[in-house]
Amino acid sequence: MALWLIIVLAGMIIIAAWWYYTKRLDWQLARVKSQLNEIAKRPQPTTKGKRKILRKIYKLLNASLNTGNADNAYQAFDLLKLGLGNGLGCIGEPVKLTSTIYLAIKLNQEDAAGHGIDAFRPLLKNMAAAEVPGAIEQLGLIAVISLKQRQNFLAARAVEVISMVMVLTPDEAVQEAVMRAYRLIGLTAFRRNDDGLIREIQAKIASWLAAQPLNIVLHEYASRVMTVWLHRVVKTGDGKNFEALAQYIAQLTEKKVLSEQAIANIVKDCSHLSGMDSLNPYSQIAGAVSLLSLELAVQVRLLDTWRQSLDGAGQAARLAIAQRTLADSLAVVYPIFEIGRRLLVMELNTGFMPDTFRQQALFLLIRECLQLLEFITRQNFTTTVADCIEQIYQDWIVRQINAGQQKSIQRFCQLVFLYSIRMKRRQKHIPADTSSFNAEDVITPAQKEHLKQLGYLA
Repeated sequence: MALWLIIVLAGMIIIAAWWYYTKRLDWQLARVKSQLNEIAKRPQPTTKGKRKILRKIYKLLNASLNTGNADNAYQAFDLLKLGLGNGLGCIGEPVKLTSTIYLAIKLNQEDAAGHGIDAFRPLLKNMAAAEVPGAIEQLGLIAVISLKQRQNFLAARAVEVISMVMVLTPDEAVQEAVMRAYRLIGLTAFRRNDDGLIREIQAKIASWLAAQPLNIVLHEYASRVMTVWLHRVVKTGDGKNFEALAQYIAQLTEKKVLSEQAIANIVKDCSHLSGMDSLNPYSQIAGAVSLLSLELAVQVRLLDTWRQSLDGAGQAARLAIAQRTLADSLAVVYPIFEIGRRLLVMELNTGFMPDTFRQQALFLLIRECLQLLEFITRQNFTTTVADCIEQIYQDWIVRQINAGQQKSIQRFCQLVFLYSIRMKRRQKHIPADTSSFNAEDVITPAQKEHLKQLGYLA
């Protein structure tokens, strides 16, 4: 009897020891690794078999993260990458993986979370094209969560994985998903002042656009990203980020990286933004949106785009003047006159060209200046066109960005005035000798002859 009891107890101890041993995470991880190695040697398992082994891995991952065992968590993520690399991923896999990464972030296990983000690489490589946009959306969500948790390096890693997708497939839906993710990540990065991440996204977008100049759809998506970002920085009055974003767009335009239609889309949006910003008397970027729009339109050299840009800038100036005085609205009026000055300098320095865009653009701009001046004089009947030009001129020449340009500023102001005289045929509007912009030696005889041929002077 005693012997039988000893044997039973010994058996129970052995079973208990075996049960305890098999419940250890390291043993279970080794067991799963052995199963994955077997899968790599034989045909793909059934969907049920895939789910079973992945369920084991996720269970081990959650246990490792909850117990704070970093080594086991790394091993579990390695097994997950191995499994996904062998094509074990099922429908809904990105959501499960995102949940695990979120748990790691929540438990302040950032290194493990970074390991989890890398698991998206083999998953994306083995996914059907139709499922990729959903995975990209999850990566965008991870990046946003990471930025909100001040874990910017995790967001940068998510961006890097998203970028990989553009190399893997040219699918249109995938490209749209990538740009949509970058748009959302960029907005959050602006809120968190992560300039480095924004520059990284901008560099990737620029490289893709340069590599695919004929991909109109991609250029369309990229322009949407930039306009949404512009909305953000204009709405918040973020002068620093607006300047950086405007410079980025201008560089893409100058290097002809952006398509003409993409630029036209940005110009169209700037026309609305400039009007919105002009209503804010305390804006730190007053006139900057109009100036960007006009500069882009000059670069692209399309009359329809130019007209749209000029109409937007003129409307913004009228809105500002209607609410405030000319003195308080000079920053919004300035872009129209400044671009006019640049066009006049180019016209007088280079002479006639086969391409008539510049001449037509200058003509339309001067007409817009006259309409704007007439609008100002209607606000105050005691003010003449000459008075308005004089006020604009005096503000213009003291702006630091126009150092050394006083002669060309004076020349443009005089041209606008003389053209208004020619159009109205009213000599009484000639200003007094004290009007500083109307000196006799501003426009040389040769320049006068050139402007007469263009129809500006009689």
